[in-house]
Amino acid sequence: MAVAAVAGLASAVGSAAAGLTIFGLSATTLGGFAAAFALGAGLSMVSRALMPKPSMGQQMVGLDFTVREPDATRKMIYGRTRVGGAVVFIDTTDGDEDNEYIHMVIAFAGHEVDAFEKIYANQEKIWDNGSRTVSWQPYLDVNVHRGNQTTADAELVSRSAKWTTDHKLLDTAYVYIRLKYDAEFFANGLPNISATIRGKKVLNPVTSVTEWTQNPALCIYDYLRDTKYGLSESASDINSAALATAISLCDQNVALAAGGNQARYTLDGVIDTANSKKENIEAMLSAMSGKLVYSSGEYFVSGGAYVAPTVTIDESVMIGGLEVQTKQSRRSLYNGVKG
Repeated sequence: MAVAAVAGLASAVGSAAAGLTIFGLSATTLGGFAAAFALGAGLSMVSRALMPKPSMGQQMVGLDFTVREPDATRKMIYGRTRVGGAVVFIDTTDGDEDNEYIHMVIAFAGHEVDAFEKIYANQEKIWDNGSRTVSWQPYLDVNVHRGNQTTADAELVSRSAKWTTDHKLLDTAYVYIRLKYDAEFFANGLPNISATIRGKKVLNPVTSVTEWTQNPALCIYDYLRDTKYGLSESASDINSAALATAISLCDQNVALAAGGNQARYTLDGVIDTANSKKENIEAMLSAMSGKLVYSSGEYFVSGGAYVAPTVTIDESVMIGGLEVQTKQSRRSLYNGVKG
């Protein structure tokens, strides 16, 4: 009903723009057009508010295209994944020609990552573990920052007056890219930049070692304890015995039909702060067919695994005779109720 009302009012605005009078203002005058525009904008906001919000939980697949948004959400990367970033700075400077160079800073994660492995322009690999692709070398400069940097990118500071030593992007994994203009090489315009990244290093409470891992139980443990984007829970609130069992389960080697082994469960994906913490945890648990139960003041993490029964049910536990209910008679059935 509310949507229909909005549609009807929107039609009224369209009629006003055609020369009718709405709320006492003629749409043929500047004031009338302003009123019609304001009403249309207001109705647009109302209609967007009434639209259902799609749930983005259960989705940890990183989008491999880079966006240019002033309010892009922060991302957390676990395991290994290819992901696009957010352009947080863009500038052009002169070389032998006007505006010959374009400078871009692309942020990928709101935390330190273990490594940038590969960088792509559209679907073409342009950087691999520190080496530029031969065909891109004359047109490309790349500096990667894993999020542990304490100073601004020195080359960008020297090349662009708009990027100063105060622009450090602390605790942010980002890439600085400079492209040299060439009309033939960049015939299709500015390329989309994405990267394959080994994500956040996490603490293993069993070994007391902080390192990169694809173990879902350890990633969930990190998210529960993360004070910036996670639940900020203390280690004492997470049951250590259940966690150790889940960690061991995920690391179990599973034989493959084609030969070789692989870990039973791995997690490779992106956590988006735009989602609720509940949705993010559910998405992470899906990587290990797991559950997170809060009981008696503790979180219990468990993975999907067969558990042998410890109780046997037989005739000795029966407290009465068997009762068999046959088909109901037509007299006792009904297919309608009238008040």
